[in-house]
Order: sequence, then C-alpha cells, then structure tokens
Amino acid sequence: MPVGKRVAEAALALSLLFRTPARRLALLALDRAKRGRGPVMARTVAATMLLVLASSGYSVAKIRRRAGELGQLTPTDQVLASRHLLEASLMGMFPSCFAY
Repeated sequence: MPVGKRVAEAALALSLLFRTPARRLALLALDRAKRGRGPVMARTVAATMLLVLASSGYSVAKIRRRAGELGQLTPTDQVLASRHLLEASLMGMFPSCFAY
C-alpha cells in the first residue's frame, strides 16, 4: 500500500475520532461515496452464491455420472458427494436465516 494512502486513511480515522468540523465533512464525504452501492453489493453476493451453488450441483452430477459408469460410488466419491451436498444445503439455508 502506498504511503500516501496510509496517511490519508490515518487522517480520516483521526478526523472521525474527535468532534471537529472536519468530522462532519468526513462523514458527509463517506456518506456520498457509499450512497447507492447497497443493491450492487447485494447483487454481487447473490451472483457469487449462485455460482458456487451451481458449481456444487455440477460436481455432484459429475460424481453421479461417474457412479453410473462404474456401477457404484467409490468411498472417495461418496465423501466428495456428501461434502458438495452439505455445502449446497448450507448455502441455501443460511441466507434465508438472515432474511428476517
């Protein structure tokens, strides 16, 4: 990280610590910089979760296809499939917990 950026971050932190006119200006600047980014962040997180969920589903389907070719699942495939199913089920459960 460049030295100038560290100095700017330190100055911002100090201006937020003490009640000065600079604090009000710093808060207004931060508010304007962050305004309107909430929906973008939510969409980014949702798209990432959907991508990981699809990847887990694809991995489980690939393991199942391999089981069809061999006639049964190997112990390693069983562990991998159960891990992917657990990952996918937890990914579907936790966002619904935080929705309320």
